[in-house]
Amino acid sequence: MTRLRHLPCLLVLTMLAACAGTGGAGSPAAQVERFEIVSRAPAFDGKVFDDAGAYEKIVAIAHLRIDPHHPANRAIVDLDKAPTTGGWVKYDTDVILLRPRDAAKASRVMVLDIPNRGGKLALEMVNEGGARDAGNGFLMRRGHTLAWIGWQGNIGLAANGELAGTAFPTALLDGQPITGQSVEEKVFDDIKPLGAIDLAYPAASTSQDGALLTVRAHATAAPLILPASAWSYTSATRIEVTRPRGFDAGAIYQFQYQARDPVVMGLGMAALRDVTSHLKSGMADGAGQPNPLADIKPDVALALGVSQSGRFLRDLIWQGFNADPRGGKVFDGAMPLIAGSRKSFVNRRFGRPERYSTLHLNHWTYGDQFPFSYAVTTDPVGGATDGIFARCLATGTCPKLMHVDSSTEFWQGRASLVVTDGAGKDIALPAGVRAYLMSSTQHMTAERATVGICKWTNNTAQQGPTVRVLLDRLVAWARSGKEPPPSRFPQIGSAMLTLPQRDAVGFPDLRALGVGYPDGLNELTLVDYASLPPKPAPDKRYQVLVPMADLDGHDIAGIRLPDVEVPLATYAGWNLRRRGFAEDQLCGLNGLSVPFSAVPRAGDPRRALSQRYATRLEYAKAVAISARALRDDGLLLDEDVTRFIERAKVDQRVGP
Repeated sequence: MTRLRHLPCLLVLTMLAACAGTGGAGSPAAQVERFEIVSRAPAFDGKVFDDAGAYEKIVAIAHLRIDPHHPANRAIVDLDKAPTTGGWVKYDTDVILLRPRDAAKASRVMVLDIPNRGGKLALEMVNEGGARDAGNGFLMRRGHTLAWIGWQGNIGLAANGELAGTAFPTALLDGQPITGQSVEEKVFDDIKPLGAIDLAYPAASTSQDGALLTVRAHATAAPLILPASAWSYTSATRIEVTRPRGFDAGAIYQFQYQARDPVVMGLGMAALRDVTSHLKSGMADGAGQPNPLADIKPDVALALGVSQSGRFLRDLIWQGFNADPRGGKVFDGAMPLIAGSRKSFVNRRFGRPERYSTLHLNHWTYGDQFPFSYAVTTDPVGGATDGIFARCLATGTCPKLMHVDSSTEFWQGRASLVVTDGAGKDIALPAGVRAYLMSSTQHMTAERATVGICKWTNNTAQQGPTVRVLLDRLVAWARSGKEPPPSRFPQIGSAMLTLPQRDAVGFPDLRALGVGYPDGLNELTLVDYASLPPKPAPDKRYQVLVPMADLDGHDIAGIRLPDVEVPLATYAGWNLRRRGFAEDQLCGLNGLSVPFSAVPRAGDPRRALSQRYATRLEYAKAVAISARALRDDGLLLDEDVTRFIERAKVDQRVGP
């Protein structure tokens, strides 16, 4: 034990948990007591997917129990304060499965699409379909089993096959309700005189004593304290606000109050760990009922987390929950998608799983602090030593991991900190990690070009082809050790990361076209979260960088799909809020697109379409060359090469 003295306390507990799980005797850390099948029916109207055949959909509720004193569970905040039955904490979670009906046709790969606010994003990101349709059928044609397991403690059980929610217990102290300070932030983005703020946790009292409502123009502006006459409780979980004059639609309202009844949010990490382990095992549940994947018994389990779920996946690995208490790893492979350098606001009292930091809203939200990278390093700003992989490296439970970001994550999610130390030096990623930038894309591909509260049209550059090919490569890596393509992520050493100023980035000057440029990005300092609202330390600031751009404004580094390599517009990962909506603040998670002119135009430094592609055939040839080069590098599938070429042949934006 001597060597463990200088390791983080949670790391020691994780190592002890792994040891405890390998013994035959003793109490298990957790158990699926009953896997209740709610419904089982053909999926996608019985459609047959190539050699994988037809699919079926299973809707279930996993009834679990967990030992609050087992070393594998001690890191779950307030689990020791949850009500127990016979020494166990009991809870339920939704489970949704899509599996080949014929087990012999299954790939034996289970892909857990970690629900995002209860919903399914793999079918959208990978299959480019909706939550109810198969889209292009990619995941089904591969024969993969898909799973959704509820983890978010403020989304209730649904048992309907659409959402995946939970029923988690509320923490109590000596049998009495727990109270504590909680903070809500709201930007109304409308001009109505009245507004409502919903409270994630009920107020301990609807008296206004001790509560505080402020408003400010932007995150770093001095707040104005609003008088008690400007707001009132309409219930224990909502206040109504009379909005003051002098603030536009983008103003930030912050409400601090005494809340009660914290949910044990950290159970979400145990839910994914324990239900996934149960499904992989093929074993019957505690009641002796058969496992719905007993005939498939997956030999590879992957976790795919998109946005909120990607942040949660990084956090889950960091906190040691990829270690199965019975021994081994839970997920063989992991893909945090568009998560940036963030973790999550989950395993904490009065946690808020849906919350994340942007330049404008929830700027100092919990979950955006060191460690940022997967490698174990010493933070030059705060002095701590840690890494997302610190615990799993110690227990031998790290998954093969692909970290995949859009350009937006560099501006709003400080993605540069995944590969740099925040003080101007690169960090080498562990051997089991790859990082890829989906060059010049926004947080999620826009289905159609819109403006909304932003100044300019959002970004429609594609991401699906990149996610599909990387998922194939991750399966091969996790299953057989076949190395995927090298990382394609900007770094300081390759001169592909720089300060966010226009001249440093090399972004074209488009002011003559009415297109400006950000004044800054979502910066980061050390933050004291023991104080509410959180208290930043302005003198302890991280250096946050963005990708270098080419003459068209596109990221030079990363995976440049034909949308970017053979462009018809400038695509960027940022956009700005328009006048009346906190003008010139970064516009949420939106990017922008600025189409090229058909012919040369005064004030536009970019080449016109007529100067790039004389005919549509020339354009299609250029797309084909770009697509095939990516395929040869292992970064595009043959089916997507064909899709890009066929689209280019009929694209009406290009000449005859």
